[in-house]
Amino acid sequence: MASVQVVSVTGSVKGQAELPGHVFERKGRDGLVWESVRCFLANQRQGTAQTKTRAEVSGTGKKPYRQKHTGNARHGSRRSPIFVGGGVNFGPRNRDYGYELPKKIRRQALALALSAKHEAGAVRIVEDFDVPAPKTKELARLVSVLGLEGSVLLLAGPVSENMVRASRNIPWLTLTPAVQVNPYQVLNHKNIVFTETGLKNLLVILGAA
Repeated sequence: MASVQVVSVTGSVKGQAELPGHVFERKGRDGLVWESVRCFLANQRQGTAQTKTRAEVSGTGKKPYRQKHTGNARHGSRRSPIFVGGGVNFGPRNRDYGYELPKKIRRQALALALSAKHEAGAVRIVEDFDVPAPKTKELARLVSVLGLEGSVLLLAGPVSENMVRASRNIPWLTLTPAVQVNPYQVLNHKNIVFTETGLKNLLVILGAA
């Protein structure tokens, strides 16, 4: 079990927090992380691309020309896919790309992603805080005391409306309730910052992982 310093909003060290090994020192199949990320991205797809078949395009149903003695191939409709303005063969159709992974797989994948970030020294813990008003400058100042470079994923406990609104205009910061985080978000950010309550809430979720 490793320990990480808990930093206050002023930048001073407040204490130490224990990081359970079954979450932050997890060993396992890297393919689980890939499966989880693939599932997440599939669930984000809208699946609204669609082409029209020959039964759906507008156009006459009349036979273009007589069957024989024209020198042309035989055709029965101008809506055939080989004509300009005709239907499309084997084009995309409306569909749902989403699917679900078993809960145990999802939890293991998240633990593996967090373990990789901890091994890289990219996990930080800050004391619980809130912003009194939805001011972007104030939230940016509170996070900047950690002295981090690159993108930051802030995993908080209860997320107030002020924090949500204040984080919208900070391009390098993503604010997410800790219990809703997924491996894609973890891997897509350089630094992972937990609030004390956020870490406790996540450990409750991953306690049986």
